[in-house]
Amino acid sequence: MAYVRTHGNQVAIVHGERDPQTKKVQQRILFSLYSKPEALAALGRGEERSWDLEHMLRNRHQGVRFNWPKIQAGIEERVDELPDGYPYRTAQLQGRFREDLVALIRQLELADPQSMHSAARLLSEQRGELEHLRDLIDWRLKLSEQKENQWNGDNEFFWRHRLQPHDITPEAMERLSEAWNRRELDRVETLARLYLEVFDGYADGHHFLGLVALERDDLETALEQFDRTMTVGQTLFPKRLAKKHYWTDHATRPYMRGLRSFTVTLTRCAAYKKALAFCDRLERECGDDLAAMDFRAAVYLNMGRWEEARDQANKLIQVWPVFSLYAAFASFELGDWGAALASFLHGVLNRPRTARMLLDRPSPAPEGYDEARDHNGGIEECADLAGFLGRQTDASKGFFRGLLAAPEIAALVAEKRETIAQRNKQRATADREAFDRMQQMSSIEFAREQAQRLRHLAG
Repeated sequence: MAYVRTHGNQVAIVHGERDPQTKKVQQRILFSLYSKPEALAALGRGEERSWDLEHMLRNRHQGVRFNWPKIQAGIEERVDELPDGYPYRTAQLQGRFREDLVALIRQLELADPQSMHSAARLLSEQRGELEHLRDLIDWRLKLSEQKENQWNGDNEFFWRHRLQPHDITPEAMERLSEAWNRRELDRVETLARLYLEVFDGYADGHHFLGLVALERDDLETALEQFDRTMTVGQTLFPKRLAKKHYWTDHATRPYMRGLRSFTVTLTRCAAYKKALAFCDRLERECGDDLAAMDFRAAVYLNMGRWEEARDQANKLIQVWPVFSLYAAFASFELGDWGAALASFLHGVLNRPRTARMLLDRPSPAPEGYDEARDHNGGIEECADLAGFLGRQTDASKGFFRGLLAAPEIAALVAEKRETIAQRNKQRATADREAFDRMQQMSSIEFAREQAQRLRHLAG
Protein backbone atom coordinates (compact mmCIF):
# COMPACT_ATOMS: atom_id res chain seq x y z
CA MET A 1 0.00 0.00 0.00
CA ALA A 2 1.38 3.41 -0.97
CA TYR A 3 1.54 6.16 1.65
CA VAL A 4 2.96 9.69 2.13
CA ARG A 5 6.11 10.62 4.03
CA THR A 6 8.28 13.73 4.40
CA HIS A 7 11.63 13.16 2.74
CA GLY A 8 14.03 16.05 3.36
CA ASN A 9 12.61 19.08 1.56
CA GLN A 10 10.24 16.90 -0.42
CA VAL A 11 6.91 15.17 0.14
CA ALA A 12 7.26 11.61 -1.09
CA ILE A 13 4.71 8.95 -2.06
CA VAL A 14 6.39 5.72 -0.96
CA HIS A 15 5.77 1.99 -0.86
CA GLY A 16 7.12 -0.51 1.64
CA GLU A 17 8.96 -3.50 0.15
CA ARG A 18 10.50 -6.44 1.98
CA ASP A 19 14.14 -7.11 1.15
CA PRO A 20 14.39 -10.79 0.06
CA GLN A 21 17.73 -11.23 1.87
CA THR A 22 17.36 -9.26 5.11
CA LYS A 23 13.56 -9.72 5.29
CA LYS A 24 13.35 -6.11 6.47
CA VAL A 25 10.82 -3.70 5.01
CA GLN A 26 12.38 -0.84 3.08
CA GLN A 27 10.73 2.26 1.68
CA ARG A 28 10.78 2.75 -2.08
CA ILE A 29 10.01 6.25 -3.30
CA LEU A 30 7.40 6.11 -6.07
CA PHE A 31 7.14 9.85 -6.62
CA SER A 32 8.28 13.11 -5.02
CA LEU A 33 6.57 16.50 -4.82
CA TYR A 34 9.04 19.39 -4.80
CA SER A 35 6.93 22.54 -4.38
CA LYS A 36 3.63 23.89 -3.08
CA PRO A 37 2.22 24.49 -6.59
CA GLU A 38 3.00 20.88 -7.52
CA ALA A 39 1.36 19.58 -4.33
CA LEU A 40 -1.75 21.66 -5.05
CA ALA A 41 -1.85 20.27 -8.59
CA ALA A 42 -1.64 16.74 -7.15
CA LEU A 43 -4.65 17.63 -4.98
CA GLY A 44 -6.56 18.71 -8.07
CA ARG A 45 -6.35 22.42 -7.40
CA GLY A 46 -3.89 23.39 -10.08
CA GLU A 47 -4.56 24.61 -13.58
CA GLU A 48 -3.25 21.42 -15.20
CA ARG A 49 -6.27 19.27 -14.30
CA SER A 50 -5.84 17.08 -17.39
CA TRP A 51 -2.58 15.73 -15.98
CA ASP A 52 -4.02 13.24 -13.53
CA LEU A 53 -1.21 12.17 -11.21
CA GLU A 54 -3.22 9.31 -9.70
CA HIS A 55 -3.87 7.75 -13.09
CA MET A 56 -0.23 8.12 -14.13
CA LEU A 57 1.05 6.58 -10.89
CA ARG A 58 -1.30 3.61 -11.18
CA ASN A 59 -0.11 2.96 -14.74
CA ARG A 60 3.55 3.29 -13.78
CA HIS A 61 3.33 1.11 -10.64
CA GLN A 62 0.66 -1.46 -11.48
CA GLY A 63 1.60 -3.84 -8.68
CA VAL A 64 1.07 -1.20 -5.97
CA ARG A 65 -2.26 -0.38 -4.30
CA PHE A 66 -3.13 3.30 -4.03
CA ASN A 67 -5.70 4.58 -1.52
CA TRP A 68 -5.88 7.99 -3.17
CA PRO A 69 -8.06 9.75 -0.58
CA LYS A 70 -5.52 8.84 2.14
CA ILE A 71 -2.63 9.89 -0.09
CA GLN A 72 -4.29 13.24 -0.76
CA ALA A 73 -4.87 13.69 2.97
CA GLY A 74 -1.17 13.01 3.61
CA ILE A 75 -0.17 15.55 0.96
CA GLU A 76 -2.60 18.09 2.42
CA GLU A 77 -0.98 17.78 5.84
CA ARG A 78 2.48 18.52 4.40
CA VAL A 79 1.85 21.23 1.80
CA ASP A 80 3.27 23.97 3.99
CA GLU A 81 6.54 22.04 4.41
CA LEU A 82 7.33 22.51 0.71
CA PRO A 83 9.08 25.51 -0.86
CA ASP A 84 7.16 27.95 -3.04
CA GLY A 85 9.08 27.03 -6.17
CA TYR A 86 11.52 24.54 -7.70
CA PRO A 87 13.72 24.58 -10.87
CA TYR A 88 11.92 21.68 -12.58
CA ARG A 89 13.40 22.13 -16.05
CA THR A 90 17.01 22.14 -14.91
CA ALA A 91 16.66 19.43 -12.25
CA GLN A 92 14.06 17.10 -13.81
CA LEU A 93 14.17 17.50 -17.57
CA GLN A 94 17.85 18.08 -18.14
CA GLY A 95 18.97 15.90 -15.21
CA ARG A 96 22.17 14.11 -16.15
CA PHE A 97 21.55 14.47 -19.87
CA ARG A 98 23.93 17.40 -20.29
CA GLU A 99 26.54 15.82 -18.06
CA ASP A 100 26.49 12.53 -19.98
CA LEU A 101 26.40 14.29 -23.33
CA VAL A 102 29.46 16.36 -22.49
CA ALA A 103 31.28 13.24 -21.29
CA LEU A 104 30.52 11.42 -24.56
CA ILE A 105 31.63 14.36 -26.70
CA ARG A 106 34.85 14.59 -24.69
CA GLN A 107 35.61 10.91 -25.31
CA LEU A 108 34.92 11.22 -29.04
CA GLU A 109 37.09 14.34 -29.33
CA LEU A 110 39.99 12.62 -27.58
CA ALA A 111 39.69 9.40 -29.58
CA ASP A 112 41.30 10.82 -32.73
CA PRO A 113 42.13 7.98 -35.16
CA GLN A 114 44.09 10.39 -37.38
CA SER A 115 46.76 10.87 -34.73
CA MET A 116 46.45 7.63 -32.72
CA HIS A 117 46.01 4.18 -34.19
CA SER A 118 44.97 2.94 -30.76
CA ALA A 119 41.96 5.29 -31.05
CA ALA A 120 41.18 3.81 -34.47
CA ARG A 121 41.14 0.33 -32.98
CA LEU A 122 38.96 1.52 -30.10
CA LEU A 123 36.42 3.12 -32.44
CA SER A 124 36.43 0.06 -34.69
CA GLU A 125 35.64 -2.15 -31.71
CA GLN A 126 32.61 0.04 -30.96
CA ARG A 127 31.58 0.57 -34.57
CA GLY A 128 28.18 -1.12 -34.27
CA GLU A 129 27.24 0.86 -31.17
CA LEU A 130 28.48 4.15 -32.66
CA GLU A 131 26.56 3.58 -35.91
CA HIS A 132 23.44 2.92 -33.86
CA LEU A 133 24.09 6.09 -31.86
CA ARG A 134 24.53 8.11 -35.06
CA ASP A 135 21.23 6.84 -36.47
CA LEU A 136 19.48 7.43 -33.15
CA ILE A 137 20.73 11.03 -32.93
CA ASP A 138 19.58 11.73 -36.51
CA TRP A 139 16.14 10.32 -35.73
CA ARG A 140 15.81 12.19 -32.44
CA LEU A 141 16.82 15.51 -34.03
CA LYS A 142 14.35 14.98 -36.86
CA LEU A 143 11.51 14.31 -34.42
CA SER A 144 12.46 17.28 -32.27
CA GLU A 145 11.23 19.56 -35.07
CA GLN A 146 7.59 18.59 -34.46
CA LYS A 147 5.31 20.88 -32.46
CA GLU A 148 3.95 20.15 -29.01
CA ASN A 149 0.62 18.30 -28.96
CA GLN A 150 -1.54 16.21 -26.64
CA TRP A 151 0.63 13.13 -27.24
CA ASN A 152 4.06 14.61 -26.55
CA GLY A 153 3.29 17.53 -24.22
CA ASP A 154 3.96 17.71 -20.50
CA ASN A 155 2.92 19.99 -17.66
CA GLU A 156 5.09 22.51 -15.85
CA PHE A 157 6.16 19.84 -13.34
CA PHE A 158 7.21 17.36 -16.06
CA TRP A 159 5.08 14.52 -14.62
CA ARG A 160 5.06 12.59 -17.88
CA HIS A 161 8.83 12.78 -18.15
CA ARG A 162 9.40 11.82 -14.52
CA LEU A 163 6.99 8.87 -14.62
CA GLN A 164 8.19 7.32 -17.86
CA PRO A 165 9.53 3.77 -17.40
CA HIS A 166 13.29 3.41 -17.21
CA ASP A 167 13.31 -0.08 -18.72
CA ILE A 168 13.65 -0.72 -22.44
CA THR A 169 11.48 1.44 -24.68
CA PRO A 170 8.94 0.05 -27.19
CA GLU A 171 10.97 1.71 -29.97
CA ALA A 172 14.13 -0.11 -28.93
CA MET A 173 12.29 -3.44 -28.71
CA GLU A 174 10.83 -2.91 -32.18
CA ARG A 175 14.25 -2.04 -33.58
CA LEU A 176 15.75 -5.23 -32.18
CA SER A 177 12.83 -7.41 -33.29
CA GLU A 178 13.00 -6.05 -36.84
CA ALA A 179 16.72 -6.80 -37.02
CA TRP A 180 16.03 -10.36 -35.85
CA ASN A 181 13.20 -10.85 -38.38
CA ARG A 182 15.65 -9.85 -41.12
CA ARG A 183 18.20 -12.21 -39.55
CA GLU A 184 20.80 -9.44 -39.26
CA LEU A 185 22.63 -11.50 -36.66
CA ASP A 186 25.59 -9.17 -36.08
CA ARG A 187 23.28 -6.19 -35.57
CA VAL A 188 21.00 -8.20 -33.25
CA GLU A 189 24.00 -9.22 -31.16
CA THR A 190 25.32 -5.64 -31.00
CA LEU A 191 21.96 -4.15 -30.01
CA ALA A 192 21.14 -6.89 -27.50
CA ARG A 193 24.48 -6.51 -25.70
CA LEU A 194 24.14 -2.72 -25.75
CA TYR A 195 20.59 -2.76 -24.37
CA LEU A 196 21.62 -5.17 -21.62
CA GLU A 197 24.04 -2.48 -20.44
CA VAL A 198 21.65 0.42 -20.97
CA PHE A 199 18.44 -1.03 -19.48
CA ASP A 200 18.38 -2.84 -16.14
CA GLY A 201 16.56 -6.16 -16.00
CA TYR A 202 16.24 -6.54 -19.77
CA ALA A 203 15.77 -10.31 -19.80
CA ASP A 204 14.87 -10.47 -23.49
CA GLY A 205 18.34 -9.18 -24.34
CA HIS A 206 19.68 -12.55 -23.21
CA HIS A 207 16.94 -14.27 -25.21
CA PHE A 208 17.97 -12.51 -28.42
CA LEU A 209 21.59 -13.49 -27.78
CA GLY A 210 20.41 -17.06 -27.34
CA LEU A 211 18.50 -16.94 -30.62
CA VAL A 212 21.59 -15.65 -32.42
CA ALA A 213 23.66 -18.48 -30.94
CA LEU A 214 20.98 -21.01 -31.90
CA GLU A 215 20.93 -19.66 -35.46
CA ARG A 216 24.71 -20.12 -35.57
CA ASP A 217 24.36 -23.65 -34.19
CA ASP A 218 26.27 -22.69 -31.03
CA LEU A 219 24.03 -24.75 -28.77
CA GLU A 220 26.10 -24.40 -25.60
CA THR A 221 25.99 -20.60 -25.74
CA ALA A 222 22.29 -20.71 -26.60
CA LEU A 223 21.56 -22.77 -23.49
CA GLU A 224 23.56 -20.35 -21.34
CA GLN A 225 21.70 -17.32 -22.67
CA PHE A 226 18.26 -18.91 -22.40
CA ASP A 227 19.04 -19.97 -18.84
CA ARG A 228 20.05 -16.37 -18.11
CA THR A 229 16.78 -15.21 -19.68
CA MET A 230 14.83 -17.35 -17.21
CA THR A 231 16.92 -16.22 -14.24
CA VAL A 232 16.48 -12.52 -14.98
CA GLY A 233 12.90 -13.04 -16.15
CA GLN A 234 11.83 -14.49 -12.82
CA THR A 235 12.88 -11.28 -11.07
CA LEU A 236 10.26 -9.40 -13.10
CA PHE A 237 7.32 -11.49 -11.91
CA PRO A 238 4.49 -9.78 -10.02
CA LYS A 239 3.60 -11.32 -6.67
CA ARG A 240 0.93 -14.02 -6.31
CA LEU A 241 0.71 -14.80 -10.01
CA ALA A 242 -1.76 -17.54 -11.04
CA LYS A 243 -1.04 -19.91 -13.92
CA LYS A 244 -3.96 -18.53 -15.93
CA HIS A 245 -2.24 -15.14 -16.02
CA TYR A 246 1.02 -16.44 -17.47
CA TRP A 247 1.67 -15.06 -20.95
CA THR A 248 -1.23 -12.60 -20.63
CA ASP A 249 0.86 -10.72 -18.05
CA HIS A 250 3.68 -9.03 -19.98
CA ALA A 251 6.04 -9.40 -17.02
CA THR A 252 6.04 -13.21 -17.41
CA ARG A 253 6.84 -13.30 -21.12
CA PRO A 254 10.65 -13.16 -20.98
CA TYR A 255 10.72 -16.11 -18.55
CA MET A 256 8.35 -18.15 -20.71
CA ARG A 257 10.24 -17.32 -23.89
CA GLY A 258 13.44 -18.44 -22.19
CA LEU A 259 11.83 -21.66 -20.96
CA ARG A 260 10.44 -22.46 -24.40
CA SER A 261 13.71 -21.74 -26.20
CA PHE A 262 15.72 -23.70 -23.63
CA THR A 263 13.48 -26.72 -24.34
CA VAL A 264 13.92 -26.34 -28.12
CA THR A 265 17.69 -26.18 -27.69
CA LEU A 266 17.72 -29.31 -25.54
CA THR A 267 15.87 -31.08 -28.35
CA ARG A 268 18.48 -29.96 -30.87
CA CYS A 269 21.19 -31.21 -28.49
CA ALA A 270 19.43 -34.61 -28.56
CA ALA A 271 18.94 -34.30 -24.77
CA TYR A 272 15.46 -35.73 -25.19
CA LYS A 273 14.73 -36.87 -21.64
CA LYS A 274 15.73 -33.50 -20.23
CA ALA A 275 13.64 -31.76 -22.91
CA LEU A 276 10.60 -33.78 -21.81
CA ALA A 277 11.23 -32.70 -18.22
CA PHE A 278 11.17 -29.08 -19.35
CA CYS A 279 7.92 -29.73 -21.21
CA ASP A 280 6.50 -30.81 -17.86
CA ARG A 281 7.75 -27.56 -16.35
CA LEU A 282 5.96 -25.55 -19.03
CA GLU A 283 2.69 -27.23 -18.05
CA ARG A 284 3.25 -27.33 -14.31
CA GLU A 285 4.65 -23.85 -13.77
CA CYS A 286 3.01 -21.85 -16.54
CA GLY A 287 0.01 -23.81 -17.79
CA ASP A 288 1.56 -23.58 -21.28
CA ASP A 289 -0.01 -26.79 -22.59
CA LEU A 290 0.23 -25.98 -26.30
CA ALA A 291 3.96 -25.30 -26.24
CA ALA A 292 4.53 -28.45 -24.18
CA MET A 293 2.66 -30.56 -26.77
CA ASP A 294 4.58 -28.83 -29.58
CA PHE A 295 7.95 -29.75 -28.12
CA ARG A 296 6.88 -33.26 -27.08
CA ALA A 297 5.76 -34.03 -30.63
CA ALA A 298 9.27 -33.26 -31.91
CA VAL A 299 10.98 -35.17 -29.09
CA TYR A 300 8.80 -38.25 -29.52
CA LEU A 301 9.36 -38.29 -33.30
CA ASN A 302 13.12 -37.96 -32.79
CA MET A 303 13.02 -40.79 -30.23
CA GLY A 304 10.95 -43.07 -32.46
CA ARG A 305 7.99 -43.10 -30.06
CA TRP A 306 5.51 -43.10 -32.94
CA GLU A 307 2.17 -43.45 -31.11
CA GLU A 308 2.99 -40.62 -28.73
CA ALA A 309 4.34 -38.44 -31.55
CA ARG A 310 1.18 -38.87 -33.61
CA ASP A 311 -1.07 -38.29 -30.60
CA GLN A 312 0.64 -35.00 -29.71
CA ALA A 313 0.77 -33.86 -33.34
CA ASN A 314 -2.91 -34.55 -34.02
CA LYS A 315 -3.85 -32.36 -31.05
CA LEU A 316 -2.06 -29.43 -32.67
CA ILE A 317 -2.95 -29.59 -36.36
CA GLN A 318 -5.92 -27.20 -36.07
CA VAL A 319 -3.60 -24.60 -34.55
CA TRP A 320 -0.40 -25.30 -36.50
CA PRO A 321 -0.94 -27.40 -39.67
CA VAL A 322 2.78 -28.17 -39.88
CA PHE A 323 2.18 -30.87 -37.28
CA SER A 324 0.26 -32.82 -39.88
CA LEU A 325 3.69 -33.56 -41.37
CA TYR A 326 4.76 -34.93 -37.97
CA ALA A 327 1.61 -37.04 -37.83
CA ALA A 328 2.23 -38.27 -41.37
CA PHE A 329 5.76 -39.48 -40.58
CA ALA A 330 4.57 -41.23 -37.41
CA SER A 331 1.58 -42.82 -39.15
CA PHE A 332 3.81 -44.32 -41.84
CA GLU A 333 6.06 -45.90 -39.21
CA LEU A 334 2.93 -47.34 -37.57
CA GLY A 335 1.88 -48.91 -40.89
CA ASP A 336 -1.19 -46.66 -41.25
CA TRP A 337 -0.48 -45.48 -44.78
CA GLY A 338 -3.97 -44.08 -45.39
CA ALA A 339 -3.67 -41.79 -42.37
CA ALA A 340 -0.14 -40.89 -43.50
CA LEU A 341 -1.51 -39.80 -46.89
CA ALA A 342 -4.28 -37.63 -45.37
CA SER A 343 -1.95 -36.00 -42.85
CA PHE A 344 0.77 -35.39 -45.43
CA LEU A 345 -1.73 -33.82 -47.83
CA HIS A 346 -2.93 -31.42 -45.10
CA GLY A 347 0.64 -30.54 -44.23
CA VAL A 348 1.83 -29.99 -47.78
CA LEU A 349 -1.18 -27.82 -48.69
CA ASN A 350 -0.43 -25.53 -45.75
CA ARG A 351 3.37 -25.68 -45.59
CA PRO A 352 4.55 -26.77 -49.06
CA ARG A 353 8.11 -25.43 -48.74
CA THR A 354 8.57 -27.00 -45.31
CA ALA A 355 7.40 -30.36 -46.65
CA ARG A 356 9.93 -30.22 -49.49
CA MET A 357 12.73 -29.19 -47.13
CA LEU A 358 11.99 -32.05 -44.73
CA LEU A 359 12.19 -34.44 -47.67
CA ASP A 360 15.35 -32.80 -49.04
CA ARG A 361 13.61 -31.73 -52.25
CA PRO A 362 14.62 -28.44 -53.99
CA SER A 363 12.24 -25.47 -54.25
CA PRO A 364 12.47 -22.19 -56.19
CA ALA A 365 13.46 -19.07 -54.24
CA PRO A 366 10.63 -17.89 -51.97
CA GLU A 367 8.45 -15.06 -53.23
CA GLY A 368 6.54 -12.81 -50.86
CA TYR A 369 5.92 -12.88 -47.13
CA ASP A 370 4.04 -16.21 -46.92
CA GLU A 371 6.66 -18.20 -48.81
CA ALA A 372 9.50 -16.59 -46.89
CA ARG A 373 7.77 -17.45 -43.63
CA ASP A 374 7.24 -21.03 -44.80
CA HIS A 375 10.91 -21.24 -45.80
CA ASN A 376 12.16 -19.92 -42.44
CA GLY A 377 9.82 -22.28 -40.64
CA GLY A 378 11.17 -25.15 -42.71
CA ILE A 379 14.71 -24.38 -41.58
CA GLU A 380 13.58 -24.57 -37.97
CA GLU A 381 11.62 -27.81 -38.51
CA CYS A 382 14.65 -29.46 -40.12
CA ALA A 383 16.74 -28.50 -37.08
CA ASP A 384 14.08 -29.62 -34.58
CA LEU A 385 13.61 -33.00 -36.30
CA ALA A 386 17.28 -33.64 -37.04
CA GLY A 387 17.21 -36.82 -34.93
CA PHE A 388 14.33 -38.31 -36.91
CA LEU A 389 15.56 -37.13 -40.31
CA GLY A 390 19.01 -38.56 -39.66
CA ARG A 391 17.62 -42.09 -39.32
CA GLN A 392 14.49 -41.89 -41.47
CA THR A 393 14.22 -45.11 -43.46
CA ASP A 394 14.53 -45.24 -47.23
CA ALA A 395 10.99 -46.66 -47.33
CA SER A 396 9.63 -43.60 -45.51
CA LYS A 397 11.56 -41.16 -47.68
CA GLY A 398 10.47 -42.96 -50.86
CA PHE A 399 6.81 -42.99 -49.82
CA PHE A 400 6.58 -39.25 -49.08
CA ARG A 401 8.79 -38.18 -51.98
CA GLY A 402 6.50 -40.22 -54.23
CA LEU A 403 3.47 -38.38 -52.82
CA LEU A 404 5.18 -35.05 -53.34
CA ALA A 405 5.91 -35.91 -56.98
CA ALA A 406 2.44 -37.35 -57.72
CA PRO A 407 0.70 -35.25 -60.43
CA GLU A 408 -2.57 -35.23 -58.45
CA ILE A 409 -0.96 -33.76 -55.34
CA ALA A 410 1.23 -31.39 -57.35
CA ALA A 411 -1.96 -30.08 -59.02
CA LEU A 412 -3.59 -29.44 -55.63
CA VAL A 413 -0.51 -27.58 -54.37
CA ALA A 414 -0.46 -25.48 -57.56
CA GLU A 415 -4.18 -24.72 -57.21
CA LYS A 416 -3.70 -23.64 -53.60
CA ARG A 417 -0.87 -21.31 -54.59
CA GLU A 418 -2.96 -19.77 -57.37
CA THR A 419 -5.91 -19.38 -54.99
CA ILE A 420 -3.70 -17.46 -52.54
CA ALA A 421 -2.55 -15.19 -55.38
CA GLN A 422 -6.16 -14.55 -56.37
CA ARG A 423 -7.07 -13.82 -52.77
CA ASN A 424 -4.30 -11.25 -52.53
CA LYS A 425 -5.67 -9.50 -55.62
CA GLN A 426 -9.21 -9.49 -54.15
CA ARG A 427 -8.26 -8.07 -50.74
CA ALA A 428 -9.62 -4.62 -51.57
CA THR A 429 -12.87 -6.01 -52.97
CA ALA A 430 -15.96 -7.69 -51.53
CA ASP A 431 -15.32 -10.83 -53.57
CA ARG A 432 -14.88 -13.80 -51.19
CA GLU A 433 -14.66 -16.62 -53.72
CA ALA A 434 -10.88 -17.02 -53.59
CA PHE A 435 -10.80 -16.56 -49.80
CA ASP A 436 -13.47 -19.22 -49.24
CA ARG A 437 -11.66 -21.67 -51.54
CA MET A 438 -8.35 -20.95 -49.79
CA GLN A 439 -9.93 -21.66 -46.41
CA GLN A 440 -11.50 -24.86 -47.70
CA MET A 441 -8.24 -26.16 -49.13
CA SER A 442 -6.45 -25.37 -45.86
CA SER A 443 -8.77 -27.50 -43.74
CA ILE A 444 -8.08 -31.00 -42.47
CA GLU A 445 -11.53 -32.06 -43.73
CA PHE A 446 -10.55 -31.16 -47.31
CA ALA A 447 -7.32 -33.13 -46.99
CA ARG A 448 -9.19 -36.21 -45.73
CA GLU A 449 -11.71 -35.99 -48.58
CA GLN A 450 -8.93 -35.74 -51.15
CA ALA A 451 -7.05 -38.59 -49.49
CA GLN A 452 -10.08 -40.82 -50.03
CA ARG A 453 -10.10 -39.85 -53.71
CA LEU A 454 -6.36 -40.47 -53.98
CA ARG A 455 -6.12 -43.54 -51.73
CA HIS A 456 -4.47 -45.46 -54.57
CA LEU A 457 -1.35 -43.38 -53.91
CA ALA A 458 -1.00 -44.98 -50.47
CA GLY A 459 -0.42 -48.36 -52.10
